[in-house]
Order: sequence, then structure tokens, then C-alpha cells
Amino acid sequence: MMRRSLGLLAIAGLIAYFVLFFSVDMPGLSGTPGKHFVRGQLLLNLLVPESFFDCWFGNPPAFSIADRVPVALLAAGIVAWAGSLGWLLLEAFRLNRILTRLESLVFAVAVGLNAVSTYVLAMGLMGWLGRAVFVTPAVLTFATAAWLLRRRRKEEALAAPPKPLAAAAPDQDEPALVPRWLLGALAAPFVAMIFLGAMLPPVEFDVREYHLQVPKEFYQEGRIGFLPHNVYGNMPLGTEMLSLLATVLAGDWWLGALAGKTVIASYAVLTALGLLAAGRRLGSTTSGGVAALVYVSLPWVIQVSTLGLVDAALGCYLFLAFYAVSLSQRERGDPSGRVLLLAGYLAGGAASCKYPGLLFVVVPLAVWVFFTRRPCVDRWRPAWKPAGAFLLAAAAGCGLWFAKNWALTGNPTYPLLYSLFGGETWTPEKDRQWNVVHRPHDFSLRSFAGDVARVALTSPWLSPLVMPLAALGFAGRRRRGTALLAAYFALVIAAWWLLTHRIDRFWIPVLPLAAMAAGFGATWSRDRVWRYAMIVFLVAGTAANFVACTAATFLADSAVWYQENAYFAPLDQLRKTPRRVGEWHAYLNREARHGRVLLVGDAQPFDLEMPVLYNTCFDDSILELLVKGRSPQQVRAALAERGITHVYVDWDEIARYRRTYGYPESVQPDVFDQLVADGILAPLLVTPEHGGVYCVRVP
Repeated sequence: MMRRSLGLLAIAGLIAYFVLFFSVDMPGLSGTPGKHFVRGQLLLNLLVPESFFDCWFGNPPAFSIADRVPVALLAAGIVAWAGSLGWLLLEAFRLNRILTRLESLVFAVAVGLNAVSTYVLAMGLMGWLGRAVFVTPAVLTFATAAWLLRRRRKEEALAAPPKPLAAAAPDQDEPALVPRWLLGALAAPFVAMIFLGAMLPPVEFDVREYHLQVPKEFYQEGRIGFLPHNVYGNMPLGTEMLSLLATVLAGDWWLGALAGKTVIASYAVLTALGLLAAGRRLGSTTSGGVAALVYVSLPWVIQVSTLGLVDAALGCYLFLAFYAVSLSQRERGDPSGRVLLLAGYLAGGAASCKYPGLLFVVVPLAVWVFFTRRPCVDRWRPAWKPAGAFLLAAAAGCGLWFAKNWALTGNPTYPLLYSLFGGETWTPEKDRQWNVVHRPHDFSLRSFAGDVARVALTSPWLSPLVMPLAALGFAGRRRRGTALLAAYFALVIAAWWLLTHRIDRFWIPVLPLAAMAAGFGATWSRDRVWRYAMIVFLVAGTAANFVACTAATFLADSAVWYQENAYFAPLDQLRKTPRRVGEWHAYLNREARHGRVLLVGDAQPFDLEMPVLYNTCFDDSILELLVKGRSPQQVRAALAERGITHVYVDWDEIARYRRTYGYPESVQPDVFDQLVADGILAPLLVTPEHGGVYCVRVP
């Protein structure tokens, strides 16, 4: 009776959270700035299913799927190479013998992706970006893996199976709670959505500024080097190396970018498989299945994965490194420390994605290892050797990025820690500008409460399933595991709030931990009423997520989050659509394709098909370097020396930068008026209509 009462209370709590979740006031839809609506209004799209098809087939409507085949094959080939290489590395350390098959698959792909990325970086630094440099080792990897796998199977047929690291938990609540076929059926549309969305042309600012633009530049230059005009191109770009690899293999920066974007999206699916494997070992198949479903259906995960952002990749490494550390400490099942080395390498993979990987993964896990892997003779003595091994493995996973920056800029963490290391082209003024933007400023209780509410309830791309189910993890048999997940989750959120500029995307990497706790929470009871309620909540929650991801566009934090959902429209049509390529960029692609364009204010050159010169708002203004303090003759000579044929100025972007990040005040309309008066620049004969843009040619 008590258990039934607790179950009814849990159901009432879930209903209350759902009501609050769908009652949250959200930013307005695209095209209606300042207008708000209640989140639950999104569900009205279910009443007009034709609205989905209007999005999925583009404008004008058209159907095409064959043009995705080259993208999918190239991406699949890279993942297969990575998985084969990772499997060989796990086999070399005899890790496959103590992991389950699903764990071996997940860890192999994750390890392999980071190893392949590091190899691409090494080859790029040496200027060896030829196709044979990558095809040859890939073929050797496939051949070696096939031979070793065949040999391994023969050995297993003659010998007793090896003892696993720790016995997986029995499926005591199987198959009564949630049918496995239902979990698979609910997850399948989201997996399809992730891959179909990832194969679409990029629309997000950061992706067009550096996630795909920088690999494009490295490919065109034939080497990886220092980029004085794009500070983001000098940070760790582990996942972007996979885009560079795809570009080299394709011999085409456009096809390579789409394939690389698809590989990056595969990290989300890999994380879901990791959650399934972890649930099977630490809880039950249902725990893992629900955790995987909750994660893969999260709108935030789908958003960042389909846009080409790398936050889900960082989250994958975070969770797998955390899980590997957990495995290394279970029942002294890792006396050789092999799983700990795996954990360290994966933590290094997190740091290779972006600098927050150091803060969110390497440091906390190293501290955890340091204080928990104690020798048996002295339970209170910190474990120096395991922690050192963990950090050495982490250095193997990300060290080349820091060595590269040290060699090229004099600062291993460029542009961070400028006061300690300095850095090429960086100045105290740039450092202050960077810190003003990227550090938190409001530490009030009101700000804290609002940010916690965003994490728990109001963030626009949150799911109604993850937080309430995670809270229920404390009510079931896996309280200790839930508490550990919650502690790490809270640690990352605290670091995000105290040390970053509090963009929602920066806490997305910790969502796999919440999803794992949600898997534990879903199986807290085996009562029949709870089973039926759980099925209803999973179906309702995933349906709501499906609507949010396929038919909605939010205005979040005063910036349009444009979600391209034309999953079946022709790629050629999407490449040139005015919804993602402005009329001026289209004009330049037609009229200046054989020239070189200087972009002023515009830092999204990815879709331009001619050579371009540009700079981000944190780098030296190229216009200033060409014009400031120079005579007309010197300016004309500087433009000719660089082969500049057109100058494109985006005054709207410059105004936005001045309101937010900062931009040189010397860039003013009268500068261009004078250059035109001096005959250095000339007006265009035909121009598109856009009042916020100024474009001239060099006669």
C-alpha cells in the first residue's frame, strides 16, 4: 500500500511538472520579435500535420534523398575507420576482453574518432593534406581489424570467455516496465532526425564562422597553421578535424563540410548507445533504454547536433570518461589501470573539442581519481600514480592541440591566460574585450535563481522528461548512482555559472548525466500503475519533443535560432536559398567569383565561393591595417597586393558588435566615402536592395 501511494505521488509530481513545463512563457516565433507564447501552444501543430510537410520539403516543395547518399557514405566511412582503429587500440590494451560488446563498440568509436582527429591535426601541421595520407592508413586499419577479429573469434571458440570487468546488473524489472520495442520505436524518429538534419547545409552563425569555415580554410591552404584573422580557429578543434578529413577525402569543401557535420552529429547517437550500455551494467536494460531515449529525444541535443555545433560531442566524451572512471573503480576490477587510461584518453578527447573540456571533464575526473583510487594498505592516502596515469592519458588525447598553440603563438591556451603566457597578435586591449564578453558579471541571488530555473524548466530546447525522471532516481534502488550523477551535474553547472558567460549551450554537455539519472528514475518502481504511467509519459514527452524539433523556431536571448527542417528538399536548392544565403552573398558568388572580397563586419564567409579576407570582432581589423594612416596611393597598392576586387561592409553586423562585443570605432561610412572620392573604390553598377550593407568594387 505504501509503495502504491508513493507511485501515485510520483505520478502527480510528473503531471505537475508537465503542466509547469508547457505553461512556460517562451520567446516569440521567428518574424515576430517581442511577441511571446506559451510553450504548450506548440502542441497545436499536431492538429495540422500538413505544417510539418511544409517544413520538410522546402519552399517550393520538392523531394530528394539521393543527393544525401554521397554525404552519408563519406560520413559512414570516417566513422567506420574510427571504429576500427579504436577497436584495435582497445584490443592492444586488452580492454575488449573485460567490456561488454556494446561497451566495446561505443568506446572503440569514441577513442577512434579522437585518434583519427589527432592524426589529421598532425598531418595538417606538417602540410600533408593529400588524400593518400588518409586513405592508405584507413585501408590498413580495416585489413588489420578484419584479420584480428577473425583470429579473435577462433580463439574464443576454443577458450572459455574472459571474466568481465564487473558483472552486469540483473534485469530484475524486465520485461515488465517498458517494452523494448516501444523504446526503439520512440527513439527511431529522433535518430533519423539527427542524421537528416545534420546533412543539411549550415545555418548557424558559429558554424559558418569557424566550425566549418576553419576546416575549409585549412583545406584551401593545404596545411594547418595560425589564423590571425579568426581567433576561434586557433582553439582546440578536435571535431572540426573530422570535417577537414571529409573535405580532403571528397576533394570538395562543400561536400566535405556536410559529411563532417554528419560525423559530428553521430556523437549524439553514440552517447545514446553509451547510456544504453551503462544502464545495462549499472541498472537494467530498461534503465539504459529509457536513458538513451530521453537523451536522443532532447531538443537541445537535436538542435546542437543538426546545426553542426560540437557541444554534444563534448558531452559524449564527458559521459564516457565519467563512465570509464566508474568502471575502473567497481570491485577492484581494473587492477592494471587499463580502464583508467581509457577514461583519461576520453577526457582528453573532451578537451580537444573545446577549452571547457578541461574545466568540465579533465580536472574534476582527475580529482575524483586522485582521492578515490587509494592503495589498500592506506585507505586515506591519495593515489598519485593512478591520477598521474589518468592525466598522461588525457595529455595523449588533447596535448597536440596545446603544443601546436604553444609553438605557433607562444601560448598553449591561446587566447586564454594571456596575462600568464601572452600570445601572438593578442594584446591587453583584446584580452580585456574578450574577458568582458566571456566572463559572468551578475552574481546576485536573483540571477542565480533565474539560471537554475533555465536549467531545470525554462530553457527553450529542454525536454519535459529529463528533469522530473532524474529526480525520481533518488526514490529507487539506485540512489547512490543517482547521487553521484547529480553531484557531477551540479559541479558542472556551478562551473558554468561561476566561470563562463552562461550561454545555455555551455551546459548541454552535462545532459547525458541527467539522462542516465532519468533512466534510473524511470525504473524506481515495478508497480503496474507506474508502468502504465511511465509509458504514457514517455509517449507524451517524446511527441512534444518531436513537435518542438520539427516545426518550431524560437527567438532566444534576442537572437533568432533558425532551425532548418527541410529534411527532404534538394541540397542544391537549400545551398542557394535566400533563407540561409543573403542576397549580397549570392550576388558576390555570381559577380566576383574570379576576384577576392574583403569582408568588413561580416564574419560568416563559409558560403562565399571566391577567396575572401575577413576578421572576427576580436581580431585586428583588416580594413584598418589597409587604410589607417596611409595615403591614397598606399591604400591602392595594398589592395592590389592582396588582389582585392570587392569590399563588402555589413553595417548591421557592425552595429550589433558595437552593442555587444565591441568593434573599432574607426570603421565609419566616411572612410568609404573618401576612398570613393579618391577613386580607390567605385560603386557597383547593379546592387541588391539592402539598406544595412555597403558594397563597392576596386576599379
